[in-house]
Amino acid sequence: MTMMILVVAAGLLGDTLRLAPAMRPPVFDGTASAEEYGAPSLELHRPGGVTSLWLRRDSSFVYLAATMPDSSFYWGDDLVVSLDVHGDRDSAPGHFDFQWYFRRVLDSSVVYRGDAGRWRAPQDDPDWRLGSARAGGGWEVRSVSTGSGWSLEVRFDAEYFTPPAGRFTGLAVRLYDDDPQSWVAWPSPASVRRATEVERHPAMWAAVIP
Repeated sequence: MTMMILVVAAGLLGDTLRLAPAMRPPVFDGTASAEEYGAPSLELHRPGGVTSLWLRRDSSFVYLAATMPDSSFYWGDDLVVSLDVHGDRDSAPGHFDFQWYFRRVLDSSVVYRGDAGRWRAPQDDPDWRLGSARAGGGWEVRSVSTGSGWSLEVRFDAEYFTPPAGRFTGLAVRLYDDDPQSWVAWPSPASVRRATEVERHPAMWAAVIP
């Protein structure tokens, strides 16, 4: 009964995404496939092909994995992952909101945290980049790029997806493909003119159903 109430409550918030258990312990190597993760949690249609995204829990970790078909390599192609770990659903980025700009060349990736309505880079350094690091506070990332596209796996500590009782972690994703230049976001409310608007408004993000 409790789970049914939670599901109904999440539905009232708008888009939802189910956090399903992993079929088997994922191999954390930067590659992702249906053989490893099962049916995609989400599919995003882009000019270069269909991006498949999975959200799975295994033990004390949550895995977010994606495959991006894209034969035209560009270092700045990116997958942006935004999380509201407290389920506040604020109108602008706050203390419990995080954002990862994972670029095809991972060294150029950027990580932000919300602060008083805006995204703040580590140490307030606008030139901060991930560099050779592949991990931060409670998360790790791996990626593989080939001639036909790229894939990415992020492993989060489960605390990122453990909001206070009665709330739901908020999640949004946004993709950029340089050739052709295109942006695709999910969720994508009808009121949004540009895909990049979604990542600035946690209230628009989907509720993650445990």
